[in-house]
Amino acid sequence: MAAVIALLNMKGGVGKTTLAVNLAWHFYQIEQKNVLLVDLDPQFNTTQYVMDFQAFQKQCKEAGTIADLLIDPPQLSPRLRRVKKNPKAALHTIRKNALAKFDLLPAELNLAWIVKNPAQMDYRLEMLLKKFNDDYDYIFIDCAPTDSVLTTMALTASDYLLIPMRPDRFSILGFANLNETIKIFRKNCPDPHGVKVLGIVFTQVTQNSTVEQGAMDDIQAAAQKEGTYLFSSMLKYSTSFSRSVKDQTPIFRTDYAQYPARRAPAKIADELKGRITALAGEAKQAKVKKK
Repeated sequence: MAAVIALLNMKGGVGKTTLAVNLAWHFYQIEQKNVLLVDLDPQFNTTQYVMDFQAFQKQCKEAGTIADLLIDPPQLSPRLRRVKKNPKAALHTIRKNALAKFDLLPAELNLAWIVKNPAQMDYRLEMLLKKFNDDYDYIFIDCAPTDSVLTTMALTASDYLLIPMRPDRFSILGFANLNETIKIFRKNCPDPHGVKVLGIVFTQVTQNSTVEQGAMDDIQAAAQKEGTYLFSSMLKYSTSFSRSVKDQTPIFRTDYAQYPARRAPAKIADELKGRITALAGEAKQAKVKKK
């Protein structure tokens, strides 16, 4: 059974996709785990990060995307019938070796149709991922930076929520909005997995500004007030991340990337695993107390 982890922030431009892709690469490449990366954003930045344009065009034409698997148009073309019949055919293999595999469920702009037509969509992602769950150790969902039915779908399908956050003044309000979204979801929507918040990961940290440090202090205070864990590991700002996107490589395989940037995904991954273990222990203790 895979651990399904959604990366979510209501604010765009916080390094969410960068974190999702590099964590997925780490668990595959370094830890030899089976990993599925799910792009649930109509902007499909994750897809563009790991697929070149020709591969993407071929994928859309022949194998399909997550939009094809989630949306039911009035009439199904022969190609779409094939995609619906065999959802695993829509997976794009990024890398594979004798011990592990790293796959992508790509997105495209047509995914935005769901936001305009949200009726009866809440459980579709959960039902889709059930078809893949036993094949992977980790499933990372890169979510759209909006409070929409796509957010509800991701929370419904996930075991855990990871919050990438750039340390600036806008993020404080964004964190408050995200907390409100989670509270409304838990109050009004069935939560089959009991989604648990892993915590906040700071991204794009420069560590050269008193304004930035002040924002980090304020976010830490807000997180403590909400009982939200704050990762000690972080993604510091590096121009090498732009190069990694251009080269479609993880940061630890990007030419000229310095050691702190190369090492960051591993440190965050180690802390993430510790958080999953800790939350599992808390859940077990809670069950014992109920008995």
